[in-house]
Amino acid sequence: MKLLNKLYTAALALLLFNSCQSGLEYDDVPESIYSDVNLAGGLCNVKSRELFQNQIYAVNWNRWVENYIGTVTIGNYKTAREWTNTTAEAVTVNGLSVAPGAKVKLANTLSTEDNASAPGGKLYIVNLYADARATYKTANKGYMFDATRFSGDFKLLPPVTNGRSEQVVLPVKKNEVIVEILLSQEYNCKVYPQDNAPEMGKPGDFTQPRRYLVVNESRLPAGVERAQRLYEVRITFLP
Repeated sequence: MKLLNKLYTAALALLLFNSCQSGLEYDDVPESIYSDVNLAGGLCNVKSRELFQNQIYAVNWNRWVENYIGTVTIGNYKTAREWTNTTAEAVTVNGLSVAPGAKVKLANTLSTEDNASAPGGKLYIVNLYADARATYKTANKGYMFDATRFSGDFKLLPPVTNGRSEQVVLPVKKNEVIVEILLSQEYNCKVYPQDNAPEMGKPGDFTQPRRYLVVNESRLPAGVERAQRLYEVRITFLP
């Protein structure tokens, strides 16, 4: 009897919903909205994530922080940045040889390549620059990274007191970075990973180019094809 009552209630709710929907008229979505599959001005964000396990000391609590996930932006959302080669050797970036200590202005770019398999025959290339090292910070001076809990390639930043600091620099795990595509129509478009590419906003391997299909899923006028565009994200990690 309870099951029958539930089925009856569900059927009644569906009937009422359909009756409420019938006769409704929808305003057409402007073409400037439903045809827009562009990226916003910043193109993309690139972030590095690190799990710290018993590596941060809570000074006021006199105990270790068991787990803490730190996330920092390593690829500036702006379209241009200045980079200094802090290594001891010349580094080739974007076809240019940058001497040790020299500075160069780099810009994230969006370009196109002919591709018969892409919508409209065009593949949109997003070239991004990101740091190969990330600086993580604690919430405040009550929480300190402890040098005795790290090994290998790491650096505590000043001020360092008794081997502890609020900031630590670590190599970026390039196979676990987070990329976020910034869309002009973020509420009307969906991003579909292609060829086993990582999901947007989740840690993934970006040591190789990754492709994403952006589809505008707005309500369309009759006879109009849905706007879509294929993007390829290419990241250059700067030493």
